[in-house]
Amino acid sequence: MINMFENNRLIDKLVFLNESNKNESVTINFYSWVHIIYGVIIFYGRKSEEEASYIINNTPMFTTPPKNFMEACMLGHEDEYYWSMVMSHGDRYFEKGFTRTAPDDYYEWEEGYIRDHQLEINTLVFND
Repeated sequence: MINMFENNRLIDKLVFLNESNKNESVTINFYSWVHIIYGVIIFYGRKSEEEASYIINNTPMFTTPPKNFMEACMLGHEDEYYWSMVMSHGDRYFEKGFTRTAPDDYYEWEEGYIRDHQLEINTLVFND
């Protein structure tokens, strides 16, 4: 496994309260979110482990956890497949032979990846 997962800032179970509504919160499993993106970059993005590591380590949204409710919610604005493909192949990745949305087998692949790497099942959990 690559050294980025030794980054102690990549942790799960970060909880943020909505400042506008104290009854609402979001939990982000940031370590799991980044790890899944890493896996997608390799498996669907067809990048090597070294390339995926470079992308992760040089993209602040993957190395710096969110600091508040809104930042956490923004990470969940798109799914892990989208973030992986945009960051590894650019905005128009779908013009380079990749599907615009997650392939039909994606959720089966993701389930296995989560199990194999002992990650949290849900990367973003809203509570209200």
